[in-house]
Amino acid sequence: MSNTQPNGLASLAAQRERARRSMPAPRHPVTVEDPAPASDTTANPPASGKPASPSPAPKPAQSRSAPSPPELGVTFKVTLYVDRDTDEFMEAARVEGLTSRPKVDVSRSAVVRLALRRLMDEMSPAEVKTLLAGQVVRSTGPGRKRR
Repeated sequence: MSNTQPNGLASLAAQRERARRSMPAPRHPVTVEDPAPASDTTANPPASGKPASPSPAPKPAQSRSAPSPPELGVTFKVTLYVDRDTDEFMEAARVEGLTSRPKVDVSRSAVVRLALRRLMDEMSPAEVKTLLAGQVVRSTGPGRKRR
């Protein structure tokens, strides 16, 4: 009879290692091709000092009110409180987008982003503060409870 007892934790860890599955190789690997000759990328140097993106086709000129998705940046979640009239307007814009041909996905977030972009074009943050300071504050409740 042997005096060594089996190590339960080691056997569980070994069993866990055997049970793990490895990631299979991709069925359709993506190959990176040379997008354009070097002479095309030097014709339009970037204004911000960043390296040029590998887009083979030149982009058409667009207006300031409709920037392309890469110019918009990454979106993230924020909490927004609106009144009933604003909510009804955003819903009406969403319904208008769904009933039009071709259908346009007009989400409430897209409406808010459009409104904020136009506000940023028209006013500075100081002007927004001055305008909001002159408005009546509509308090509907006691507010957040303090500790």
